[in-house]
Amino acid sequence: MSSTHAPSAAQHSAIEAAHQPLLVIAGPGAGKTFCLIRRIRHLIEHGADPRRICAVTFTNKAAEEITVRLKDSVGATAEDVCRGTLHSLCLTFLRDHGVRVGLSSGFGVADEVYQLMVLQRLRVPQRRHRQLLTLFGRRRLQDYALTPEDETVFRGYEEMLAAKNMIDFDDIIARTGALFREHSEVAREIAGAFDHVLVDEFQDLDPTQFDIVARLAEDHRSIFAVGDDEQSIFSWRGAEPKVLARFRDQFAIEQPIVLDENRRCSSQIFAAARRLISRNPSLFDKELVAHRESAYDVEVYRFPDDSAEADWLLQDIQADHHHGSDDWGERAVLYRYHKTGQELEKRFIQAGVPCRLPRGRAMKDDDVIAYVMASLRIIARPDDPILVEGFAERLLPRHLVEDVRARFQDGDLDFLGAMHAYAQRQPREDPDTKKAWRFVYHIGNLAALARTHDRLEPLVEELLSQRVGKYRNPLEERYEELSDPAADPATRELADAFQHSMDRNRPIWISPGNGLQIAVRRLVIGAGLQCPVRYLVDGAVPDTDDLIIDADEPGVVIRLFKALQLVVSGRIDTGLSKFVCFDLETTDNDTNTCGVVEIGAVRVEHGEIVDRFHSLVRPTVPIAAKATEVHGYRAEDLADQSVFEDVWPSFVSFVGEDLLVAHNAHGFDVPVIRRAASGLPGLEGMTFFDTLPLARSLFSGSAKLGDLATRFGVQTGRAHHALDDAETLAAVTQHLLEQKAARARRSALVNVLDYLGLALALEGQAVRGTGGQADGGEAAVLLDAARPAVLGSYSDSLDHYSAEREALFKDSAIPVEDIIDRLGGWQLVTRIRAARTARERYPSAMNRLMGLLEATTGDTLEQAIGHLLERVALSTSDGIEADPNRVSLLTVHSTKGLEFSRVYIVGVEDYTF
Repeated sequence: MSSTHAPSAAQHSAIEAAHQPLLVIAGPGAGKTFCLIRRIRHLIEHGADPRRICAVTFTNKAAEEITVRLKDSVGATAEDVCRGTLHSLCLTFLRDHGVRVGLSSGFGVADEVYQLMVLQRLRVPQRRHRQLLTLFGRRRLQDYALTPEDETVFRGYEEMLAAKNMIDFDDIIARTGALFREHSEVAREIAGAFDHVLVDEFQDLDPTQFDIVARLAEDHRSIFAVGDDEQSIFSWRGAEPKVLARFRDQFAIEQPIVLDENRRCSSQIFAAARRLISRNPSLFDKELVAHRESAYDVEVYRFPDDSAEADWLLQDIQADHHHGSDDWGERAVLYRYHKTGQELEKRFIQAGVPCRLPRGRAMKDDDVIAYVMASLRIIARPDDPILVEGFAERLLPRHLVEDVRARFQDGDLDFLGAMHAYAQRQPREDPDTKKAWRFVYHIGNLAALARTHDRLEPLVEELLSQRVGKYRNPLEERYEELSDPAADPATRELADAFQHSMDRNRPIWISPGNGLQIAVRRLVIGAGLQCPVRYLVDGAVPDTDDLIIDADEPGVVIRLFKALQLVVSGRIDTGLSKFVCFDLETTDNDTNTCGVVEIGAVRVEHGEIVDRFHSLVRPTVPIAAKATEVHGYRAEDLADQSVFEDVWPSFVSFVGEDLLVAHNAHGFDVPVIRRAASGLPGLEGMTFFDTLPLARSLFSGSAKLGDLATRFGVQTGRAHHALDDAETLAAVTQHLLEQKAARARRSALVNVLDYLGLALALEGQAVRGTGGQADGGEAAVLLDAARPAVLGSYSDSLDHYSAEREALFKDSAIPVEDIIDRLGGWQLVTRIRAARTARERYPSAMNRLMGLLEATTGDTLEQAIGHLLERVALSTSDGIEADPNRVSLLTVHSTKGLEFSRVYIVGVEDYTF
């Protein structure tokens, strides 16, 4: 409903009611969100402090919608209203009080990708991943009893998250519920921050969420709940429409306000819907009406199969668009399952009809398809630096891309040239250096592919013949589970001994074992030590000062590998020896409009602050009340200060040619600086580095500056004061750089993972079952990471071991068959070495691509690539609103609040709808 629509009598009653518990029951299209927005405006207009108003939603989409509509309704004041999803609000509560319910400072939140990775590490079959996550949520929030087997997995899942200082989304609610139940004084303090609570889509609350919301309003009792007992779509995860009745009873509401007029639908559509819904039980008595008339009736068609249904659908939409004057976006196709949308998307693209899917579901949102499209763009235009840079963001960790930009932004090099220069200047042992070289070679290979293919389909097959996605280093992915080689005195002592042997070019001797000496020798050779490596066999006479590795010594493999990591990573530096950390305080958080009120900066040289800059700034836009709460500055405090344009030259002079470092630089500080200093001299020569991506790449927990400072034991001074925060960032940056170097040490020597895995198996490490982890701490992690390398097709470790054993140690060395059994058996070997086609590797993506590839035309490969890219561009999923230029292909779950002139519902079959 439009925010300018005149409220009905029932809506007036809801919007302008006294401060008391209000339950608003609204049928579909009756203006639930409209009422909530107008209620907030009414409260503010009648003296309510917007900072003490809390508006709760249950999906990110709804939160975005409320933000947009609230800004339209009350302007800049909307920034002061506390609003967001219940999960985001509860996360804020836990950041302040989580220690009371067993959380450590700086805890992180595991998104779905991380959750699935944990289940994968626990060896849970992929087909059960999402089902288990749902069951885990019901266990936490509804006391749902898991089977003994699932309970065991749940315990392992929780332990693995706890070890990483992480919680998941369901635990956010569960822990907040526990916080409120077990610590009444904390609940009272949190609830005391608000005078009014408003809740949208109240029927979607589960019991724990209801308890949290009810406690927020328990004292002041100004709670405004809007819901529809006939419209709950989240019962599968524990939502109970009965919470509406519970709310009515708990807050003693005599009569809910019923919004009975549907203003969205025609009477024909509304009558058809009510006939269906009338079969369901209803919690509240209500007579709903719709007065809008339409020239169209609801029509039902039958089709023999999905293909015939899609044929008719496309034909009807195209004909209607041809004869009508409205845009493509006036039409929506609704369905139950995302798979249906993907099939329709393919048909629409083939027909040249632009379409929009729910967020994250469009063809270009599929990681595999996006990789193919990005590769094809570079094949078609290999000299376009913008395409190359975008491709780097897809394949490389963000902190590496930021590092390259920061080091070479002002030079004459394009991005690929900068990446090449970075790879040449960095120590070759640094895992980031290896990724940089790999990217340079990758771009060269893409250019070569254009000369070796003349058809699109085999080109795509070859692009997908290898793993798609960011470059992997198995040790880097699990570095938090590994110890720093530099932290152990015995490891440092062995590394010094290796270095001593290299300095004198003396041989390193490996004593015999059960075959372990074969793997150990190859480990040392693979590390690239510049000295001979020999077996200590009969007749060999080592010098008294030579290094001898005893292959039978317990734990020798891990210590040896760590020492070698320390040797080869010794030249890795932390970089950024000289830079300027800076911070801004602003009038609000909108980067498009906010003004600067304070700039603070410190110059850092070799880890020490050597100079400081600070200036207050008189803004030209009002300071939001919420911003004043954060940094303390009011307009009257800054009335005598200089404006930004007058402060800027001094800041430019202070920075000089140094690199500028900020936390969340590209998310906030840099956009604000670029807009505020647009047209002023000095901006064009500035180079920025963002520490946030680096922090996120290093730690799974919170990457907020304050939490990082707590992690590192850094004194923070006055938070949200620019100079103090700049000083805090300077110290945090040093720690981050040191942690980056520590990660590089832990991740070095990935090239000898196969021989490491072989050595661990020979040393006695064995897996549990087929594909389980090894027994025992760090050895388990390393063997888990190394096993695919040992058993894969690209390693000669087993062949080399077999040859050396046959030639030198046949009687004493373990047979290859026994090693393979320890590593998981031949079944695992077969699975790892299986050569899979692109269709086998990526069935879903290839299914979506194949129809397009078959329909793509072009006399040359270049033309075919261009045609395919144009077709894929017809599909998108951006934004929360309908796109006027695209047909919306949406699940029924994702349509709430959207309006269309023509709606098609497909797949209306038993057990589907």
